[in-house]
Amino acid sequence: MVKVTDRFYINANSNCYVLQEKTKVQDSKSENYGKEIYKDLGYYTTLENCLKGILKTVTREYVNRNEENTIKELLMQIKLSNDFLESLKLNI
Repeated sequence: MVKVTDRFYINANSNCYVLQEKTKVQDSKSENYGKEIYKDLGYYTTLENCLKGILKTVTREYVNRNEENTIKELLMQIKLSNDFLESLKLNI
């Protein structure tokens, strides 16, 4: 498993790359309540597409917030996310 951020991780199997999110069990009735888990967010055939999956995830979350945003603000959020991914200097 590879840590991309404190929240996002990349795992792999023989068929694909798996984008995972580190989170905690929220169901208070679960015996695992509060324990850290890795939730699968998507399956990708290339590492580059897996990293783009992070961009898609944070963009969707930004749009889904209960606040009104402009297109300009959305584009700025996308640019910030892209800049972060580029700063990883993965050269893929």
